[in-house]
Amino acid sequence: MNQPPPGSYDTGLGQAVTRLRREFTQGLNQLAGGMRKHTDAQLQHLSDRVDQLHSALSATSMSRSGGSGGMQSSYVGNVRSNMRYIEDIPGRRVPYIIVIDIPIAADLTSSTEQSWPISQEGPFVAVRRMATFQSSLEAQTTDPVSNAQVTFSGRSYGRYRPIHSACDVMDGQHNAASDAATWYLNAFTNPGEAAGAALPGGVLGLPSSMSSFRSMEFDGRIEVSAAGSQYPRQNYTVPSAFWASGNNGPMTLGALDFFERSEMLKVKVTPNHVNNPPAGNIDGDMVFPLRTAPAAGAGGYPSLDGQYDAHEGIGTVASATIGALGPPLRPALLATDSVERVENGILTVAWEGYRIIQPPGVPG
Repeated sequence: MNQPPPGSYDTGLGQAVTRLRREFTQGLNQLAGGMRKHTDAQLQHLSDRVDQLHSALSATSMSRSGGSGGMQSSYVGNVRSNMRYIEDIPGRRVPYIIVIDIPIAADLTSSTEQSWPISQEGPFVAVRRMATFQSSLEAQTTDPVSNAQVTFSGRSYGRYRPIHSACDVMDGQHNAASDAATWYLNAFTNPGEAAGAALPGGVLGLPSSMSSFRSMEFDGRIEVSAAGSQYPRQNYTVPSAFWASGNNGPMTLGALDFFERSEMLKVKVTPNHVNNPPAGNIDGDMVFPLRTAPAAGAGGYPSLDGQYDAHEGIGTVASATIGALGPPLRPALLATDSVERVENGILTVAWEGYRIIQPPGVPG
């Protein structure tokens, strides 16, 4: 057998190694190129996502530099973002207070309501809300002798009262003594006093005839609704105590309240009780259980309706005289109360804030 010449093995092996190195290098370069293409695709995809998020953020952020003052809007996919802050609505800010007066009749316990239209000049932004109750109490007195009638205003007439009794500092406080009570006691213990002499016409300072609360004080529930609003409101009644801070202070809103142009603001009020309601079952029979006239059980003065008379400065002419029997002397009371009380009032609810006055054609 013929043998290859010496050194031929080294040449063949070297060529094989060179060929394998060249193939390995080509394969490595191809692999690296594919990885670079894959990595570049991923980076481009992430860059696109960042651009989309930036566009979405720009759509919900309003420029505070003024600019055109218009609404920022952009498209992210098929979703349109369309938002505007109250501070960026164009127009002149004018301080404004919405005031709604709601008459509360003397015997009203059902719901009553009043409305307030937001005009076309621009929207209204409320910062805080408030409420108060104005007394319109009047009394008509009929003289038992001449039958002449006189109408006069109570002490609280025209004055403002709280809209709830939760903060009444007079709760449970009673007058321990009064001039009227002293006058009665002196008259009853003086045998020389003539029968038929007039006794004081004011209400005695007794728990049974003197109210422990402030007169003409309102309690009820208040509901606010906005007709025409694009977003429905709570539309639920809340106690009037939630409309006042402390005794009768304003309430700062948790967020600015926005009322659109042409929106109808409606307030519905339901009183918890009539104005100055009679309380308990104590009347003249309990204050003066022994008397000469009229007959026992027929009623008398002071009456349940008269429990606020001491607060309002209302007196009943010849309500009580000294009876004929004695000693001891007894009071003779009128069978009926000659005072007719008209306890009307006005509940006022208000929002304090500002109007955004806009020229025609500017969106609100």
